[in-house]
Amino acid sequence: MQEIETPKNHTRNILRAFSYVAFCIYTIVAVIFSVVLVKFPILPLKFFLPIIILLVILDLIFIFFLFKKNTKNYVYLSCIIFELIFSALIGFAFYYFGHTISFFDSIKPHDYQIEEYYVLVPEDSALTEIGEFSNHTLATYDDYSENYQTALRDLTQKITPQIVSYENLSGAINAVVDGNTDAVFVKGTLAEIVSDVFENFDIDNYRILDIIKLQIKVDAVESDDVDITKDSFNVLISGIDTYGDIATVSRSDVNIIVSVNPRTHKVLLTTVPRDYEVQLHGTTGLMDKLTHAGLYGINMSIQTIEDLLGIDISYYLRINFDSTIKLIDALGGIEVTPDATFYRPKYNCHFREGVTMHLDGSCALTYARERKVYKFGDLHRIQNQQDILSAVINKLTTSKTLLTNYTNILTSLSDSIETNIPSDQFYRFINMQLDQMPSWNIERNAVEGTEIHVPTYTIPDRALFVFEQNPDSIIKASIMISEVLAEN
Repeated sequence: MQEIETPKNHTRNILRAFSYVAFCIYTIVAVIFSVVLVKFPILPLKFFLPIIILLVILDLIFIFFLFKKNTKNYVYLSCIIFELIFSALIGFAFYYFGHTISFFDSIKPHDYQIEEYYVLVPEDSALTEIGEFSNHTLATYDDYSENYQTALRDLTQKITPQIVSYENLSGAINAVVDGNTDAVFVKGTLAEIVSDVFENFDIDNYRILDIIKLQIKVDAVESDDVDITKDSFNVLISGIDTYGDIATVSRSDVNIIVSVNPRTHKVLLTTVPRDYEVQLHGTTGLMDKLTHAGLYGINMSIQTIEDLLGIDISYYLRINFDSTIKLIDALGGIEVTPDATFYRPKYNCHFREGVTMHLDGSCALTYARERKVYKFGDLHRIQNQQDILSAVINKLTTSKTLLTNYTNILTSLSDSIETNIPSDQFYRFINMQLDQMPSWNIERNAVEGTEIHVPTYTIPDRALFVFEQNPDSIIKASIMISEVLAEN
């Protein structure tokens, strides 16, 4: 006998239909989420299994009530509400997983690097834009590189300057300083170096009238096959002195080898001064500053430090000014205790000796770059950089910051960091950290040297300030790294 349609039956049929729809949504979302958890093993087993069991139990409960005869309307309504709530919760979890996966995809090594070339004019020059430059004199120099000539050709496609060519960089710089030419065309990475080296040239007294950018294809740096949750490894943190695109070629002003032993939860930070005298890998003759290794690519920095310390560097992490500021701001700032009192008005940063201070990203970067206020200059700056890095590591591993600001942290770093650490290694490390929540013991060391002035591989016609190698200090650093990695 056919059931008579009544208002009560009609309501029940509608609720049942909606319950089926909500059940299908929940089941599909739960299955996809389970597959993602298996494919990207970020969660440890003690979290993963309860989640999967809960999802299955909820599915069985919903099935029981949906297909039970004479189910009451309020039961259908309850099923709809709970199915939608849990679907929303799973969607929220998807949001976090999506950010995680997207972040690790964004920080992979680039297969290109960006080289910048500047047209520099004196600050008081009447020229205000590159279109006005035609028929004005431009000093160039023999760079012995195809890229410089390519950049110059790109420039002359926009303007027709009167080019005055000099044998070397010194001649071209002196030409614009002495007023013999209206401008100089120089590789961007050398502009700051020239300002440090030439007494009569200050980059702050010049304007960049135009920038030519070249995208140069390079080979990606290969990584070692290690399990970072079990095997000890070294990571080179290379901090470049520039803002903007992380692929931009620049000096490596920060060079910290992070030696990690996941078995003992010990971390050793070994800093090599930016001005340390090194033999650039694969070169002969003149030695150079370590910071100049960055001008030839991250692989040159890695191999040069490996040669210096006799170690193997499994991975690298390349950051710039933007990534430092964004990360620390995303963390909500860090706590640092300065050992000197000074003020830097550019970012309104006051530092007080012996007072633990809360620093935002801009002030933390200012603190990490400061050297003029200290007696030992760059050597003391190393200590400041280690202070910042230690504060960041401590905040990431010992507080709730990683959980509460997780997406902000990832977003802040997605376009301003580069690494060759494979994504699956990151997933394993996060899994281990969530599973064990270990407290990491951080130690520090720095390679030492003696101040001298000598010509360098990059600037051979001028005597530059460098730290002459201290063999005992190098041996000590190598031994300390080996001991940390070998502990069980």
